[in-house]
Amino acid sequence: MRWIMEDRVVFSEDFLNRPPSWMVRRGNLIFFFFFILLLLLAYFIRYNEVVEADILVTSENPPVALYSKRRGQLVYMNFGAGQQVDKGGILAVVENPSKWEDVFYLREQLDDTTLTHTLDGLYQKFPSDLELEVGMHMSYQKYLKAYQNYLLYLNLDQEALESKNLDLRLARYKSQIAIKRSQLKTARRNYFLAKQSYDRQQALLGKGVISQQQLDGNEQELLFAQNKVNAIKEELEALQVDTLSLKDLSLKSLNRDIINASSYLSELQLAKQELKGKIDEWENNYALISPVSGTVTVFDIWNNHQQVSQGEHILTVVPYKKARLIGKCKVPIRNSAKIKKGQDVIIKLDNYPYREWGLLEGVVAQMSLTPKKGDDVYYSVYVEMPHLKTTYGKEIEFKQEMMGTAKIVLQEASLLERIFYQFRGLWSDITY
Repeated sequence: MRWIMEDRVVFSEDFLNRPPSWMVRRGNLIFFFFFILLLLLAYFIRYNEVVEADILVTSENPPVALYSKRRGQLVYMNFGAGQQVDKGGILAVVENPSKWEDVFYLREQLDDTTLTHTLDGLYQKFPSDLELEVGMHMSYQKYLKAYQNYLLYLNLDQEALESKNLDLRLARYKSQIAIKRSQLKTARRNYFLAKQSYDRQQALLGKGVISQQQLDGNEQELLFAQNKVNAIKEELEALQVDTLSLKDLSLKSLNRDIINASSYLSELQLAKQELKGKIDEWENNYALISPVSGTVTVFDIWNNHQQVSQGEHILTVVPYKKARLIGKCKVPIRNSAKIKKGQDVIIKLDNYPYREWGLLEGVVAQMSLTPKKGDDVYYSVYVEMPHLKTTYGKEIEFKQEMMGTAKIVLQEASLLERIFYQFRGLWSDITY
């Protein structure tokens, strides 16, 4: 037992007196250099921070879905899969109290701006037996009555007859005035001659050639000529006053004619607008109208007299014009503050697997100022997409409302910076 203890003592002394190996002697230095290498790698290794979100790729003029506004049967259909439609075209009508053919006919006649000038033409253009719902029928009758009043006014036109009579009287007065002016000219000439004769006779009387009786006769002729001039002047002034009065009456009659015509026409226009409003209301309640020009897409088979439910999707109109491509992202609240305009976006489409087709690229164009609240709270981010050419050089055929996933590249940061963020956050937690 003792020899064993001595051997252990000798071994311990040999181990303690043995010089350390180079690994042990330089281990601290190696560890230090390894630590420095890790820091350098952490500094130079950089990768992007991204935010993932669902994206809907569409255009600035997206497809328009049309839904049934009432429950009932389809009494009119004017659409089919792949059919091209124009903006404002009526594609379907749900059953309602009005006869759709009569409403269509009435709309067509109201759009015709040509006015009818006879009652027979009015009754032919707007028959009274159209099958319309109550509100539209009342507006239609009001429109017909306003139209009849307008036509009766145009045909009878008492103001125009009175104005015509006044014009005839004015013409006669003007003729009489011209005659009186001619008579006045003659009367003044006679007066002038009578005055010359009187002056001569007066000179002869002074010489004793003629008697006073002869001079008195000339004076009477002079006075008669003067009275004749004064009488014609009075008659001429009276005619001129009457002419002014007739002109005033004619102007007033013309004004009344204009006012009455404007009043009847305004009443007609108001009744027409009211009737058009009723038709617009009917179309809004029972008709499906294409808001854009495009191609029809349907997901079910539809036939006349088929029952539809309120709010049921009937068809979709895809616009002809391909506007600028845009992606709509639903971005979660987390890290949304780092999203800025101009940041790159990497897009994967569900329709085209990215391993086969590649990725699409875009740029953040706009972000909503406030989040949309509801079951899912998110920000709306709009992404500009200049083209549909993937990173593999393949061109993707555009289809409206393509779904996919988007990665918004927020910023590029090194591994060292991210570690520093963690320690800074830990220190903030301890401090506060």
